[in-house]
Amino acid sequence: MRPASAKFHLTLRTPIPDSNVQDINWQAVFNQAYNHSLKFETGDNLKHGHLVDALQNLGKAGHNATAGTIIQRAVEAEELRETADGYTIVRDGPGTGDIRQSLKTKLRAVMETGENSVVQSPTSSGKTHNPSTTRWRSHPEITGGEPVVFLSGTTDARDDAIAKSKESWVTHEVLEGRQDACPLAAGDYDPGNKAGNTAISAPDGSEPSEWFTTMCEKRGLPISVAHGKFAREHSGTLPCSGNSEDCPSTTQWGDIPRNEDGEVDYDVLHATHQFARVPQLIEDCNLIIDERPDFTTGIDRRRVPDIVSSYLLEIDAPVRTWEELMMGLTGDYDVDVDQLEAALSEPDSDWFTTTPNAHALAPGIVEAIVTAEKRIHSLWVGTTDYTYPTLNPDHEGPEQKGTIRIVFDSENNIRLLQAVPDFSEARCIIGLDAYPTMPKWEANTVSGIEKKSIVETDSRHDWRRNQRNLTIVQVGDNKNSWTRQGYNHSKVRVLCSAVRRKYGNEFTTGITSKQYENDLEKQLTEAGVDSADKIHFGNEKSVEDFDSERVGIVAGCISPSDEDIKDWIALLGKDATPKREVVDGYQGQEWVGEDADVAEEILADVRENKVLQACGRYARSPQQPDDGAIVFVLTNVLPDEYVDRKVDDVHEFGPKQRQILDYIASNDGVTVRTIKENTDISKKHINDTLNKCRGYSWMQVDENAGNYNADVFSADRCPDGLLEV
Repeated sequence: MRPASAKFHLTLRTPIPDSNVQDINWQAVFNQAYNHSLKFETGDNLKHGHLVDALQNLGKAGHNATAGTIIQRAVEAEELRETADGYTIVRDGPGTGDIRQSLKTKLRAVMETGENSVVQSPTSSGKTHNPSTTRWRSHPEITGGEPVVFLSGTTDARDDAIAKSKESWVTHEVLEGRQDACPLAAGDYDPGNKAGNTAISAPDGSEPSEWFTTMCEKRGLPISVAHGKFAREHSGTLPCSGNSEDCPSTTQWGDIPRNEDGEVDYDVLHATHQFARVPQLIEDCNLIIDERPDFTTGIDRRRVPDIVSSYLLEIDAPVRTWEELMMGLTGDYDVDVDQLEAALSEPDSDWFTTTPNAHALAPGIVEAIVTAEKRIHSLWVGTTDYTYPTLNPDHEGPEQKGTIRIVFDSENNIRLLQAVPDFSEARCIIGLDAYPTMPKWEANTVSGIEKKSIVETDSRHDWRRNQRNLTIVQVGDNKNSWTRQGYNHSKVRVLCSAVRRKYGNEFTTGITSKQYENDLEKQLTEAGVDSADKIHFGNEKSVEDFDSERVGIVAGCISPSDEDIKDWIALLGKDATPKREVVDGYQGQEWVGEDADVAEEILADVRENKVLQACGRYARSPQQPDDGAIVFVLTNVLPDEYVDRKVDDVHEFGPKQRQILDYIASNDGVTVRTIKENTDISKKHINDTLNKCRGYSWMQVDENAGNYNADVFSADRCPDGLLEV
């Protein structure tokens, strides 16, 4: 008897029709099988039965024997290869299943060893799917029996991760921010609320939602502190509590991160980056962070002097104002630093909730300023480990801690202010990032975090081209940095028009800088797009909006200023200087110095990486048989290995060229002589213009059809410029 696991192939007595053997898109066959019954995370191997079913479902084989013969002939033709688990496609580079399996393997290996690592994982490799759909409680040998906390960069990204957990029946919990969790904070009890609830007043007489925004955003207080203050002012009874004792913003913490017995009741906990400030979610937990977090504070830098002055006055410090403090450090004002440090203390709890210029970070900001030292580029950098004030009288649990870093210049302007959570007690920190900038990862998590890759660079590009079918076309050879040169309306207009005429209704989307997002939308509309859609740089990570789009444009790029990069160089304690400051006549963005590579990496983090992330919004479902996209990029900042094709730059027509073409489009067949007689343009200029336009579909040339064998020109329209896409 043949063992059940043995493979066999049937050979038909009569040949099968060639149409069943030739021109089979094996990737489409494999995708059909995955979509029907399997997951990509199993790898790129298909068992014989699944492959037979897929061929039949696609109409490539009428019965099992025919499918078996097709498979065998594909093996003989080296289109398929037999493996221990079935069959795989013979291809250059890895398949989607290989990529996703590599991420799964790397994620588990790093978590098992408790390492702090950033896993470089390309777009569409399963960075959201894998952590969200794994039954982590079944793998204590990997998690150490500790919670797995998955932190997303935005609420939309978090909700996408939650949806994936639900679809895979993974047990999960969710922590929501104040506006999602608390009806009071959401405005459900403001005057004129849409819910029709009876309005109530905040402790200071303002609307509840406005008061919560002031407490949590302007003063940096946790919602638990703000909510407790509100409840005490209303004798402990609030409408957001309903029939229970507590508001959902409080009850959502039940059995989080562990239950009363210290056990974990779920596979994965979903939250956003800002929940990393909660020490319970750090201590002995496995943190998976999707995309690099940014713990630069949201404090308006212009408020910092008022915050500091208010704090110094409240604690009766030896110096009473921001000006005195800063002049004592960077100027001629005499300040006894030792005496000042000894005087620093925590104000009374009411100061944080009742004083307009109070802030939870105020004591730490002053501590950081007092420790500041002068570094490169005449910048001062101060750092302090800070313990947040415990303002909730019912608080139980570990103290909230973090690191405050401040950068300011010799004129006392705040350049950079960070409040980074204390990650030191985490079991492990695992970052997931397609294009990780490691200096910034270290600055926002822990020092020494290392980068690990799941696929070699060449293989990653093979996969993008051959599996995701994402083609990137560079238009021209200019940076087109809108932050440095301003938005080039005419170039983008020509690009939109050319792509729309080439691809018709398949082209409806584009990406550019936030400042010019509306300009791009208008130009898409002018090009004939009825429902134009756009995304701006800075909002392009983990966004699925353009997943099914087949054609798109990325208009230009943005660049950080030299001053912004200097701030990071100083903060990181590095040595790098803009080349333009040491080389006369140089106008580029290169850096020189011992740590020039760090400066270049910070530059690329904004300039190149945002363009790459923008391209990655397209063709995000490589498991779909017909997935794929082409993206036209109006900038040259991408490394050559990311560019699949280059086309000439947009040629913008000048006034005289437009006059020539407008005359042709307005008349039925004209010659060079006719144009010259009816315009004030030279014959040479006319000929030069027409020669550039020959061969375009909108320009028709009837050669030798005019008087004296002159060419006759006619045009469907007068375009703004030329671009061959």
